Amino acid sequence: MSEKKLLTFWQALFIGLGNIIGAGIFVMAGSTISVAGPGSIIAFIFTAIFAMTVGLNSAELSSIFTDVEGGVYSFTLKTLGEMSGFLVGWFRVISYAIGGAATALGFSGYLLLFGLPKTLYYPLAVILIAILLVLDYFGIRTVAEVDTVFVIINISSLILFSLTVPILVGIKVHNFVPLFPHGIQGVLTASNLAFFAYSGFNTIATLTPSTKNGEKVIPKAIVVSLIITSIIYISVVFSMIDAMPWYYYGQTSAPLSLALSQIHAPSWLFLITSISAILATISVTLSIIVASERTLRQLSRDFQLPVKHELLVVGGIMLASLLLGNVEAIALASTFGIIFSYMLTGLEVIIVRRKGLRGSFRSPAFPVIQVFAIILSALFMISLGLNSLEIGVVTLFIGILVYETLREVKGHENRKK
Repeated sequence: MSEKKLLTFWQALFIGLGNIIGAGIFVMAGSTISVAGPGSIIAFIFTAIFAMTVGLNSAELSSIFTDVEGGVYSFTLKTLGEMSGFLVGWFRVISYAIGGAATALGFSGYLLLFGLPKTLYYPLAVILIAILLVLDYFGIRTVAEVDTVFVIINISSLILFSLTVPILVGIKVHNFVPLFPHGIQGVLTASNLAFFAYSGFNTIATLTPSTKNGEKVIPKAIVVSLIITSIIYISVVFSMIDAMPWYYYGQTSAPLSLALSQIHAPSWLFLITSISAILATISVTLSIIVASERTLRQLSRDFQLPVKHELLVVGGIMLASLLLGNVEAIALASTFGIIFSYMLTGLEVIIVRRKGLRGSFRSPAFPVIQVFAIILSALFMISLGLNSLEIGVVTLFIGILVYETLREVKGHENRKK
């Protein structure tokens, strides 16, 4: 890739922010508050800590393995071997695609607020996915330019929301009690829903080969993206609970607009927030498509998969995932694969340290952060719920079957030679 086409720090950061800021607040925040009540604030803080431990691991690994674009998948392949690498890549592609379906439905949910008929809920999501697949086809620089504009608008809108709501309604202390209406289990479930949003930082890790001085720039972009989003997420969730009681949110795919309508906010604020939400869901869906296509392309190269058009495969999985139903169900289904892959990053950092591999960035507090990341991953995975675990286990076994089949076919071809 020529120097002119390489991404800068800011472009890599904005692509990552475009993936993170979107589903977490504009779509999933309502479901998070619904299952944990005011405890959702604790859930977002807890998730921010977990995401940062994984982010530090990914930052170190991305500074060592600078020639791959598979992100967490490529790190696993290079440290834990073929089978583990294939399974992580398998999970990443599927989880990305399923997650893209959830954010596409969030896009539809916000558009319906402008008076469009409910029968367009799914068709609008299909149209969005199709358009963004075409946009990604034109290249990563085009995506970066679009994401930069969208992210600036979204961050400004969320800051405006966070500051304006307390000014309009004051601090309603009674909305924050009881803190844990559904107990600790509610907080754990909410943490998983929140992590669906934070997980977008891995998109940045897939950009190392496409970024100027990627081994130095990408680790910095990962850490900065998590700091920015953590502050914004926690502030917005606080304001949402302050706006109205937690039990009003339910499974709405347009929670911020719902909050503003309940407090009779000025029409200009409602309009700005709704438009920003639409842009955010477009941005995060686009970033997910970028990450999933690049991961699948790297997976195809490494395992010689019979996939010629990775973008079309990703689009097909994403469209099929719309059949899973509401955004909460889709998000939890995709989270298993994400957490499974992140669980291994702590182990991978320990392995590369023992091998003496060193990049331009090193995670602090080694090996405490790495062990902490593994333990938190296990806790998150256990608390996903039976349906998500069942989907995850079935996907895992199918992945093992596909891997063994590919290995057998490859072995048979080698014996023929």
